Amino acid sequence: MKQTCGKTTVEFDDKCGYSCNCYPDGCKWTVGCPDGEGGLFYTHGTGMVVNPDPHGGVTVAGNLQMCAMMLAKHWKRRVTVPPALRTKKLRKRTLQGTPEEIARALGVVLGPRR
Repeated sequence: MKQTCGKTTVEFDDKCGYSCNCYPDGCKWTVGCPDGEGGLFYTHGTGMVVNPDPHGGVTVAGNLQMCAMMLAKHWKRRVTVPPALRTKKLRKRTLQGTPEEIARALGVVLGPRR
C-alpha cells in the first residue's frame, strides 16, 4: 500500500497498519507490522505540511487491529477492536475530533488513560 502523510509518501505491506497524526507543528506517520512472534514492530517518520489543520487529526489505513494498536500507543490508552472487525482492512480515512469521537467513528472501544 502507499499513503501520503503531509508531503511524505509512505509504502507498507497490506498486513500492516498506518497512521498519520497531524498537528499545527507538523505530521508524524507510523507503520505497525506483525513481527511474526505475536507482537508488532513500528516504523516512524515525519511529513511536512504546508497548511496544517489547527485542530489536528489522524489518518489511518490498512489492518484495523494494527491501526488500533498504533492509536493506543499514540493516545496512551487501550483501544479494543471487536472480534468481527479485527481483520477488516481500512481504506485511507482522515478523522478529526477527540480520541473518543475518532474511536467511535472507527467502531473501536477506547479504554481509560494509562
